[in-house]
Order: sequence, then structure tokens, then C-alpha cells
Amino acid sequence: MEILVGRRLPRLVLILLVLGIPVAAHAQRLSIQGDRFAIDDKPKFLVFISYFAAMNAVNVTADLKYLRSKGFDGVRIWPNLNTGPVQLMNADGSLRPDGLSTLKFILDRARDERLVVDVSFTAEHVRGLDAGRFRDGILATTAELRDYDNLLFDIQNETNVYGPFGKPLPASDVISIRAGIKSIHAGRIVTSSISSNDTAAFTSDFAARTGLDVTAYHDPRTSQFYVPSHVQSFVGDLKRNGKPAYLQEPMPTRYVYFPASYSSDNYREQMINAKLAGAAAWCFHTNIQGDRPDSLFQALIESEPEPERAFVNSLLPRVNLRTSNGVNFVAAEGGGGGDVNADRLGAGPYETFTVEVLSGGPMFDGDRVAIRTVNDTNYWQAVSGGGGALRAISEKVGPFETFVVEKPDGGAVRPGDVVRMRVSDAPWYLSAEGGGGGRAMVNRPSAGLWESFTVFFVR
Repeated sequence: MEILVGRRLPRLVLILLVLGIPVAAHAQRLSIQGDRFAIDDKPKFLVFISYFAAMNAVNVTADLKYLRSKGFDGVRIWPNLNTGPVQLMNADGSLRPDGLSTLKFILDRARDERLVVDVSFTAEHVRGLDAGRFRDGILATTAELRDYDNLLFDIQNETNVYGPFGKPLPASDVISIRAGIKSIHAGRIVTSSISSNDTAAFTSDFAARTGLDVTAYHDPRTSQFYVPSHVQSFVGDLKRNGKPAYLQEPMPTRYVYFPASYSSDNYREQMINAKLAGAAAWCFHTNIQGDRPDSLFQALIESEPEPERAFVNSLLPRVNLRTSNGVNFVAAEGGGGGDVNADRLGAGPYETFTVEVLSGGPMFDGDRVAIRTVNDTNYWQAVSGGGGALRAISEKVGPFETFVVEKPDGGAVRPGDVVRMRVSDAPWYLSAEGGGGGRAMVNRPSAGLWESFTVFFVR
């Protein structure tokens, strides 16, 4: 593993460590606001990905950097999973030194990349671990991870099926473990997931009865998993307790007992419908890594065109915007760093933009977004907050770089939809002068034909 290899600290950091002065980390705080998650106090729909071999991965740093670059908000890991020699707990509930240092290394690298981590415990993967010692191990982990604000705990994966000795973990133990966690770290977000062996309504009631912070559900493995009415129904049941609903394990990929015909579009549709139904988070539950810790996650993802590579590459929307004349496209001159025009006759790199949805997840009507150019450095900016030119000169997102997407018929923005873009907290709309063929401006106080753009997604 890479844990002890090639880690060089800047000279200033070394000096601070020698002097005993704390070094500020790239903190990212996960919290709850009502029935939503929040990142640094800003509500956000979170998208996770299953990272099965995290504890034995060949290059955690590269894996997490790749996943962040693709737009994921977090990873789900299993510190007791037997994907290799490194596990967190011993049978007596004590923490293994190599397991604890590995877990902290993963959390540090996730913090560097501003990723949230779902730490899911599994008693059944440690032979001889009983309920009391399992509780001891979780509480010891809680104490060791007090300084990490970028994570949540799942007390037991699929509590209603698994636990010590492969039997369900009783609700009384969930209550006891939760109380122990809170006594050590009152702010730690805690759930205990439920499989589709029980209903969403049962899961909601279970979370309420046991005092969990989050309702985590593994929805039924059905061909209807992405259908709007199906998603709306079970998410509605999950949300009845007023807690965040986390779709922690939707339909898996790469499982031999499920059809291989599910496409990236199916998974994207479930994510869209989960956000539309009011879920707080959703996880792309790919088993492509499985027990292959010796392969880079990026290489594994890119080795499978469907559904993994296609879904991952579509998570951060890359779009072309065609003007209302049906001929011209919006372009950032030089790929960013200068003017933005609406005069191109075709769509190439300079006409391709990455949309960062600030509230998380797929792009919807009413979402606030930032538009990044192909150089991955510059963002669209309404100069002086609107009323004049649009330029691609900013290197950070603020009010002048934030736009509100308006889709006349509401809902998710899909390929071929017509949208309008208004500067955040201002009346100015993006406009193509003359309907296309000239400058792109942010100077219209109302939206008409010149302020309408057709969206095409780039895969």
C-alpha cells in the first residue's frame, strides 16, 4: 500500500509540527438541516460511490482525486471488509493499528479532496466478533475519529439481515451503540442501514424508533428501480419521519444475480428521480472494484463502457449551448480567460462547458450553477454582477459567477431542452445578441427568444 510511501510535507508544515502548532486541514463539515444534508452549512444533494477495496487499495490518493474530479461528493467504505489483509477490528473489539492508520489515511485524503465518507461497519466480516465487542470497536473508532467532520457512520450494513455471526443486529443493540457514539461525539451523524427485505415504511419507522439521524435504505432490486412512480413512492415512505433519506444501495452493478442489461441512463434516471422526490443522497453502487484492490479505480471504471464509464463521465454535466437562431453556439474564447461569444457554427472544445450544480446532483429548473470552461480554470462571470458583458475570467465561484437555471416546464434538464440563465440574485439574463452570431451578454432584465438556449450534453 502507499500509506507510508512518498508522503512529503511542506517545510512550513514540518516547522509547525515540530513547534507543536496545529496545522489547519482542508476541513469540510457534514451536517443535517431538516431532511437534507449540508456541506459547510449549505444544503446539498450528495452523490456517493461505493469504494469496496478502500482499506487495501493500491493508491487511495489517486482513486479519490479521480472520483472528485468526476463530480462525486463522497465515497462509501467498509473498514471491516475482507478485501485484503487490512481490517479495522479484531475479534475482541480492539482496533488493529494497521487498520486504524489506514482508515485515517483514507479520511485525510478524502478531506484533502473535499469528499464525504460513509463509514459502514460490518460485524459479520470479523470472525468471532460478538455484539458487545462490536460495540466496543465502534466506540473506540468514534473516539479515534473525533477530529474528522467529513463523515457519517452506518452502525451495521443491512442491520435487518447482518450483524455478529451473520445474524441481524437487534434494535436494542442499535440503540445502545448509537447512544455510545453520541456520548463520545454528540455531533457524529449516525445511521444503521436496512435492506429491501423490509419496506421503506419499516425503515422510516426503524430510524425513528432507534433515534438514528438518517434513514438509509437499500431499495428493492427490481427492473422498476429507476421508474419515477416507483422512486417517488418509496422515497416518500422514507421521508415520513422527517429525517434525511439516503439511498445508500440502489440497484447494484456487476452482481451475477441481476441482469447486465441496465444502462447508465437507468442509473442516471434513478438519481434524477431521487433528487426530484426529495431524497438527501444517492449512491452509485458499483461492484466493479469488488475484491480487486490492486487496480486503480479509474482503470476499472474506464474498462467498462456500460454502465460504469458512461455514468461516471456524465455525473458532472458537460454541455454545448445553441442559440435561438438554431445555428450558433456559445464559446469561451481561447478556452477560457477572456470573452464569451455566441457566434460559433459548430461545437468543439471551446464551446463545451462543465456545469457545477451548487445544490448537488443532476441539473434541475431553479438550480444555482457555475459554468466552467474547457481549461478547467475559468468560470463564466457576469461583469459587475450583470447589465453588461459575459466573460470567462474568474477562477473562483462567487455571486457574479453563479447563475440560476430556468426551464419553462420545470424538472430535470435533459438533452435538447431549452433553458434560460439568470445571474444569481439579480434580474439579468444571459443573451445572445441578435439571437446568435455575436456577443454573449448578461444585460436583459427579462427572458425572450434571444435569452433561450438549447442544451446538448457531451459524453
